[in-house]
Amino acid sequence: MGIKRIRRAAREDHYQFSSHALEEMDEDSLTEEDVRWVILHGAVVAELTDDPRGIRFVVRGKPEQDDDDVEVVCRFLPSGMLRIITVYVPGE
Repeated sequence: MGIKRIRRAAREDHYQFSSHALEEMDEDSLTEEDVRWVILHGAVVAELTDDPRGIRFVVRGKPEQDDDDVEVVCRFLPSGMLRIITVYVPGE
């Protein structure tokens, strides 16, 4: 499952942002395109399995025009839609 399924959802525009993710992106001056780039070019650095709602994936990478790592936490909804839960710059 993992990164291949996550990337497919991004390529097919089959993803949505939580309001929390959008707020965090705004605080870190990240765009939706930055997050999409991280998903398409980054790597899964953690699979968090302790949530009854399903596995959360932490994808880490660098936006195309930035040198700072960004982490994207996401999960698949029962519908198959990829939900971007939060986005942040580690260490900030």
